[in-house]
Amino acid sequence: MTPLLLALVVTLSLAVAYMNGFHDASNAISTTITTRALRASSALWAAAVLNTLGALLGLALLAMTVPWAVRLLGLGPLVDSLGAAPDVLGAALLALLITTFCWDLLTWWLGMPSSTWHAFFGASSGVALVVGTSAAWDRLGLMVVVSLVGPVISATVAYLLMQLIQRLARAELMGPGTIRFAQTFSASAVAAGHGLSDARLPLAVVVIALGTAGHGPSGTTAMTLMVSVAVAVGAGTLMGGHRIIRTLGRRLTDLTAAQGLAAESSAAMTTSLSVFGLQSPVSTSQALASSVVGAGVARGRRTVRWRVAREVLLVWLVTPVACAVLGAALHGVGRELLGP
Repeated sequence: MTPLLLALVVTLSLAVAYMNGFHDASNAISTTITTRALRASSALWAAAVLNTLGALLGLALLAMTVPWAVRLLGLGPLVDSLGAAPDVLGAALLALLITTFCWDLLTWWLGMPSSTWHAFFGASSGVALVVGTSAAWDRLGLMVVVSLVGPVISATVAYLLMQLIQRLARAELMGPGTIRFAQTFSASAVAAGHGLSDARLPLAVVVIALGTAGHGPSGTTAMTLMVSVAVAVGAGTLMGGHRIIRTLGRRLTDLTAAQGLAAESSAAMTTSLSVFGLQSPVSTSQALASSVVGAGVARGRRTVRWRVAREVLLVWLVTPVACAVLGAALHGVGRELLGP
């Protein structure tokens, strides 16, 4: 891989990390801002710091090797097929990163919570078709299963937690002040969990690119990469994706502090399961949106605006297909530019 291609892959990986923090800032702070448990500026700063710390913690626990990165991203067939053509592999990685960045930007503009992981996996399927190799169907199959089961689990847990909080409130064992105070801790858990989970994606892409270029991520290089990705995620979070915050906090339902506490606690549990249990990425966007709906149903079905919920679900279903098409098109253009 040429130095220029390598530099482009690293730069775009950091851009994706920044966009991921910007796009998913709503996961940690939408409920606390809407319920006024925290001021918007305080919530953003807290989320940015915790996203950064979560990313650093998660990355520090990793053994940053090419096999780890390939396995995490499900790019085994693609890397095997293009191993003898490092420039073409670099172009493929660029196509994946551009697709992921553009999809996050589009869904932010629409105010729709969506999954960065699913955008990336969808793009990898499209690129695999252009290259003429098979996608990692086992990895994609696991992603589909997790995508179907994860939101159901999140909604169910949020529903049960909301029922518990309501009973405690009726028994005067948990007042509004206690709920808002507890909400700051649940929001912190979501922020740290998001950094821990999602920082792995851009880092893994860089590790593959470095391995292809003959540079192993070790020592000072590994530390620099970890800090750079973590800071990029945190910086993006600090900017805040207010369009998606409005969707989660006001358009899906009129969020209460109790509902916010139940939703954030459920999302934190689900994402923790993905990192420490399934070893498969679970979208924090999907987890929180589903949890907001589940907690809303516990208050009464009419409190949920089902038209907005259907729009969010449609975006989730379209994400892998649209990104597969865009990824395939971008890689086709990249191969033409590289020439034979």
